[in-house]
Amino acid sequence: MKVILSCGGTGGHITPALAIAATICENIPRAEILFVGGTRGLEQALVGAAGYPIRTLRVEGLSRSLSLSNLRALRLAAHAVREADAILTEFAPDIVIGTGGYACFPTLRAAARRGIPTAVHESNAVPGLSVRLLAARLDRVWLNFEAAAEQLPKRASTLVVGNPLTRVAAQARPYPLPTGCRQMVLSFGGSLGAPRINRAVLELMKREADHPEIYHLHAAGKADFEATDAAFRAAGLARIPRLRVVPFLTDMPRQMAGATVVVCRAGAMSISELAAMGRAAVLIPSPNVTGNHQYRNAKALADAGAAVLLTEDQLDRETLTRAVLELLSDGEKRGRMERAVRAFARPEANRRILDDIRRLTGK
Repeated sequence: MKVILSCGGTGGHITPALAIAATICENIPRAEILFVGGTRGLEQALVGAAGYPIRTLRVEGLSRSLSLSNLRALRLAAHAVREADAILTEFAPDIVIGTGGYACFPTLRAAARRGIPTAVHESNAVPGLSVRLLAARLDRVWLNFEAAAEQLPKRASTLVVGNPLTRVAAQARPYPLPTGCRQMVLSFGGSLGAPRINRAVLELMKREADHPEIYHLHAAGKADFEATDAAFRAAGLARIPRLRVVPFLTDMPRQMAGATVVVCRAGAMSISELAAMGRAAVLIPSPNVTGNHQYRNAKALADAGAAVLLTEDQLDRETLTRAVLELLSDGEKRGRMERAVRAFARPEANRRILDDIRRLTGK
């Protein structure tokens, strides 16, 4: 079987594609996998690190406001469809699979025109623009949230499967904590970073400096790392080895597996990993996403007692610090939260996707 996986931009689109690729390879050893993505996101680094070949297209996302940049994005998209068509001719895939985001649009559009079996996976409760535009043309739309189907055309062929996770994410073994540390805080604001979260985390670290039992690893994101690292060093925190700031994590599952408390956005993939590992979390949803879907994701967990919800507007010098230190000190509350979040896990997602790939391809 020959499979093209198209993804790009942020880790939230790339991670499920890597999980699908791994599931295919584990169950169909002679499968050939080719990734197609954009030139500006994290896909080249993450896909390359996983050992898969990748081809790139020049694509850009659309701005939410009226902008001349949108004309450029549309021109690039039209050209990228032609480039994708040439890749399809060369590789001759049995199926083309996308995982949302603007980077997958040209390849899925070209494949649908040719009548090649197509599928897209939508992780979020509110489908993105590319998925909404393509849904009626594709053979299948895999969903994580059942409610997402209500926002797609009635002709769309949807199947609720959950979010696929890599074997590493599902069965990750934690790294040992530094000598003398008993608890770990893991924090991140997305692959590109979130300045308000970065500032709040630094305030938390200043308090953690007086707690030798706490190890804290923070991923500041590529875009905001230099500023965050400079502030981290100016505060004298770099002299404490158990407090660390890095730009990005390539071993997120193992780090999360060792965490006592996680501070993160409320993207669908992060929530799926938290649920699979049963980790207590403080969720800070991004306000800059389609349909405010991250807030809806976080609210569902908070209402079930499965996470603490803080909006960006609530972040100040103390709110995040209080929330994290309370979870670290209250083992009973943390245990209730860990049990509650496990109810959101969908361990059958990978198998359901693989079964449907076989149905769609007849192989």
